[in-house]
Amino acid sequence: MTIPSPLAGGRRKAAAALLLCALLVPGQPAFAARSAAPAVLFDYEDGTKTSGYGIEPNACCPHSIGVSTMGRTGDYSIRSHLKYGDPAVAGGARAESHTLGLEKSYYRSGDTVYYGFSIYIMSTWKTDSREDILFQWKPWRDTCESNKFPSAFLTVQPSGKWRLRVNSDGNRCSTADSVRKTSFDLADIRPGSWHDFVFKFRWSHRGDGSIDVWHQTHKAPGWKKVLATTGANTFNDDATTKGYLKWGIYKPAWNTAPTEVDSRVVVHDNIAVGTSFSAVDPSAH
Repeated sequence: MTIPSPLAGGRRKAAAALLLCALLVPGQPAFAARSAAPAVLFDYEDGTKTSGYGIEPNACCPHSIGVSTMGRTGDYSIRSHLKYGDPAVAGGARAESHTLGLEKSYYRSGDTVYYGFSIYIMSTWKTDSREDILFQWKPWRDTCESNKFPSAFLTVQPSGKWRLRVNSDGNRCSTADSVRKTSFDLADIRPGSWHDFVFKFRWSHRGDGSIDVWHQTHKAPGWKKVLATTGANTFNDDATTKGYLKWGIYKPAWNTAPTEVDSRVVVHDNIAVGTSFSAVDPSAH
């Protein structure tokens, strides 16, 4: 199902490429030439909700996931819509796409990976007392574990901030009490804007891990480095355990009770995995 939008689709690829040649990103080389293509790219330009990868989203209902004509740089994107009271999917209140089953998207401790994506926050977005989770890096659990936290997840906070929350554990088998939790505020959410993100993770369950994050909006282009941090950022998993990606809406508070809002809509586009900033830059696809 294609979801129409009053905001016209992109068709700005040529102009975006010319603009990027003139930009410098802190800590990154000039964009004089594109590097290798991304290993994974969900740009939805085939007009399907799986972007050609054939991985069905976690969706309860016809309204949960649909193709939108509000593209970041092209004609299409993916729209996630979660309503309070929707039947639980995968144990929770969620409307999410994911890469479980797509090996090229997997990560584990010891890998260095770049991720890029764009998220549109609707102009009608209302502040709530509980967070919304819009992107996750999620390992599956080891055989000795009953559950597994995400390694990291990007949230919209009641304060109106984008916040990255990070979980790590050097223990062989993680429990709720053994996980170390940290969080970092990144930028204001600014409803009515496309938010472009690039993340560079050096995944590690030890102290040699690192995270670098860049952000811009389509209304105020110009990449700004909003985070540079070091330390553990994932889990000490066995050799068969990997992490994958999830994007859409997950609203944990709605698993148990209502909040001040009863509906959430968000749009994602140009979700990419690669080995360099330019390979995953969501404003250039």
